Amino acid sequence: MSHATRNSSLLKLCLLALPIGAHSSVSFAQTWSNEGQPAQVIELFTSEGCSSCPPADTYLSTFADHPKLWTEVIPLAYHVDYWDYLGWGDKFASKAFSQKQRLYKAYGVTSGVYTPGFVVDGKEWRGYFNWLDRTLPSLQQQTHPKLTVNHKGDTFSVSYEGKGDYVAHIALLAMNEVTSVKAGENRGKKLKHDFVVVYDGYQRGESKWQFNIDFSPLVATPDAVAVWLTELNSYTPEQTVAGWLN
Repeated sequence: MSHATRNSSLLKLCLLALPIGAHSSVSFAQTWSNEGQPAQVIELFTSEGCSSCPPADTYLSTFADHPKLWTEVIPLAYHVDYWDYLGWGDKFASKAFSQKQRLYKAYGVTSGVYTPGFVVDGKEWRGYFNWLDRTLPSLQQQTHPKLTVNHKGDTFSVSYEGKGDYVAHIALLAMNEVTSVKAGENRGKKLKHDFVVVYDGYQRGESKWQFNIDFSPLVATPDAVAVWLTELNSYTPEQTVAGWLN
């Protein structure tokens, strides 16, 4: 199987990750853009049913105070569902996110399927488990053309000044989510989550992409949006842009 085919298989999972709930979308027009250095995309695979995950969630939450949040770091928390059988159903979990992590393993991105698990810029990062020094991998200095996202109502329009065939990824993120866990390994705990992925999608194309997102089924109201581009044979972001939603 080619890298492009593998990448396409992984990306198709994004459209399966449609959460549950009832919220309306915002209608204010907003625009974000980034040119030059892309941010680091930090993916955390986590679960409310995993006793080892709350410290990782807390670690990810520290990026909310990062002075260059969105321009230097873009944190994403993907909740997996394979620990639900232990007695607690994580409302943020998605089968598609679990399968995405399994495909990372199958395609050699990661060494295993586990929580908490981190992927930084398309590569496994186990530095989190070194509690003495959790320094992220060095940011690779790059210069790429401008990536712009325009948002109005339910529509996110993405444009890139670079040339070529890319996959545009979009994630809507919820902040300050609190769950009182009543069963499973974290029974009795009150868990706080940030950067929770409540919508994840993608489109392949050149220069322009448009995402029409129904906010009504989302499990939580999104507070931020993140967009990044990858080439078909790579999991490393080519360019990134993100920001807070009004």
